This record gives sequence, C-alpha cells and structure tokens, in this order.
Amino acid sequence: METGAYWLLYVVSFSGALLHWRLGHELLAALCGITALLSALLIGGIRIMPVPR
Repeated sequence: METGAYWLLYVVSFSGALLHWRLGHELLAALCGITALLSALLIGGIRIMPVPR
C-alpha cells in the first residue's frame, strides 16, 4: 500500500510540474519536480538517510 501512495505522489507531482512549467511558474514547477524525484527514489526503495546501526 505504501508503494501505491508513492506512485500516486509521483503521478500528481510530475503532472503538476509539467502544468506549472507550461503556465510559466518556474518555482512551483521546480518544487513539484523535486517532489517527483523524491517519490521516485522512495518507489525504488533507495534510502536517502542511512539507517543507524
């Protein structure tokens, strides 16, 4: 279920980035693009912060 939520976040943020870019809102497009990248990393299971031992 968690991966499904990351996929939904990816789809919404990627399409939001494209929409904002077309409308000329570069800052919002960049924020949505960063969110899409973060969700893609979470989908792939890549850890951003190392797990403490």
